[in-house]
Amino acid sequence: MLRPGNWQWFFCAMVLLAAVSAPASAVRAADDDGQPLLDKATEAKLSAETLADLNQVIRLCREAIDAGLDDDNKKFARELLASTLSQRAEVVCLELFERPVTPNRARRLVQMALEDLEETVQINSEQPESQFLLGRLYAHLGETEKGLAALNEAVRLSESDPAAKSKALMIRANLKKDPAAQQADYDEAVKLSPRDPNVLRFRGMHYLTQSNIELAIADLNAAIELDPLDPDTYEARGMAQALAEKLDDALESFNKAIELEPTSTTALVHRARLRAMKGDFPAALADVEQAMKLRPGSLQAVLLHASLLGAMGKFDQALAELNVLRQVIPDSPEVLLQLGTLYQAAKQPQQAIETFNHVIAQDPKNAAALRGRADAYLNQGKQVEAIADYEEVLKVDPKNSGVLNNLAWVLATSPDDKLRDGKRAIELAKQACEVTEYKQAHILSTLAAGYAETGDFDTAITWSKKAVELGSDQTKVQLEKELESYQAGKPWREAAPPDEPPLDETAQGNNDAAPSNEDTARAKRGS
Repeated sequence: MLRPGNWQWFFCAMVLLAAVSAPASAVRAADDDGQPLLDKATEAKLSAETLADLNQVIRLCREAIDAGLDDDNKKFARELLASTLSQRAEVVCLELFERPVTPNRARRLVQMALEDLEETVQINSEQPESQFLLGRLYAHLGETEKGLAALNEAVRLSESDPAAKSKALMIRANLKKDPAAQQADYDEAVKLSPRDPNVLRFRGMHYLTQSNIELAIADLNAAIELDPLDPDTYEARGMAQALAEKLDDALESFNKAIELEPTSTTALVHRARLRAMKGDFPAALADVEQAMKLRPGSLQAVLLHASLLGAMGKFDQALAELNVLRQVIPDSPEVLLQLGTLYQAAKQPQQAIETFNHVIAQDPKNAAALRGRADAYLNQGKQVEAIADYEEVLKVDPKNSGVLNNLAWVLATSPDDKLRDGKRAIELAKQACEVTEYKQAHILSTLAAGYAETGDFDTAITWSKKAVELGSDQTKVQLEKELESYQAGKPWREAAPPDEPPLDETAQGNNDAAPSNEDTARAKRGS
């Protein structure tokens, strides 16, 4: 009796000997053993309607190839396999990108589609739709270089199909870093598909990111004319109109977006911000609370809700909400920055400083945290520390009008002789005026203070009068006091640190309608 190992060797030797000694006709017959399976695969592909049908085609193709096919049939089987893998990936991508799915489901779908498409392009790299889907998946995963390579192929392979090429150009543009290169892709996509509302919407959004607001609105209007039932386009147009300060038009756009898609949390949040900008805080709060019901885990909705509560003076409730959120995500810069800003508005500068410190410990060049801490230092009368933080902000954000203004104000009005520098105060205030187009009363007031510090009272009076003309009812009394001081030949001096946040025209000016630090340093308390 043969031992198992020897028996296995004997069997292999007999198979090898049979293969070597078999006639050519017998070898060719073995090469066609997979033909019946390939025939079944072909029939199944012609009648395939479901994902399960495609799975069967793929299985039969693999089995046919493994069973043995001649060269021509093997080539056909591989092409059939590649096209079916691509079709299955397309079905999976449709669910992934066009329908709401859970994060776990999304991860599985990405993996399924990626495996199918990578195998597809290994078999046949000349399939434009496969390269497009592969590029889109890589973009979804943040693999920019791989995404660009696949989309470059999709663009190249789609020369005879304008619609497909346009689609690939849109996704490729989004992956490019150079705005000019992005613009070129979007322009070519629109040229190829001028009546495709999606192409126009994509280019409109690109214009929006580049602050070309009027061009953005024009593209979005054109997209709406072509497809008046797309809620995303109305939402995008509302964002553009809000930036153009066309608040009533923006509200109409957001209303239409929500009418078409009542469960859109992003449209509700955008409308809430807009209503806050218009001063309608109860309506804004109602929108945010509706968004939070639809999507309880929305960070932006929770942040905006707390911000609105702060804007309505409900600081205890706002701070409580954010501190609960902080326990869940303790190192979130967004949460910490919002929390610090609310502490500042609630006249708790020390808590604000400690909160901003957490952000700065993680990111020493975080301009928003440095700015917030500087403003809080000023509210404590710690001008040296505030100046140091303002200087750091200007290294990373040299055109920040609020920082330019506040630093200039300290340098012009500090009660400490060693800190004042009228010449630099004028320089900084002029930069802030240029950024704001000489339209902000409190910044013109700072420029006046700088001239008064240098002894040029005539120029100080000129700018102070302009500040009074532009000032709101809330600030006019203070601005008139400064003007009276300059008319008496006296520079303005800050006294003790304020015991409450200042009231000025920028008090509601940050992105989420929270109380702003724009002029915290400008709480003037006497000369």
